[in-house]
Amino acid sequence: MSRRSDREDTRAQEDALRAAREEAADVLADLAAEAKALSKAYASRSGRVPDGAALAGLVDAARRAEEAVDLAAHDLATARGEDA
Repeated sequence: MSRRSDREDTRAQEDALRAAREEAADVLADLAAEAKALSKAYASRSGRVPDGAALAGLVDAARRAEEAVDLAAHDLATARGEDA
C-alpha cells in the first residue's frame, strides 16, 4: 500500500479529530467566559447569587468534548496502525 493511499485511508479520522478539537476549543472558550462572568458577579457582592447551572452544563459539555477528542485520536491511531 502506498503512502498516498495510507493518507486517504486516514483522512476521515483526521477530519474527525480536527472537528473534535475545534468543538472542544469552543466549549472551553464558553466555559472560560461563563466562569469569568460568575467570578465578576461574586466579586461585585451584589447580593444576588448567580445561577451556576450554566457553568455546570458547560463543565459537562467540556467533559464530553474531551471524550470525543480522545475517541477521535484513538480512531486515528488505529487507522494508522499505531494502536494494537
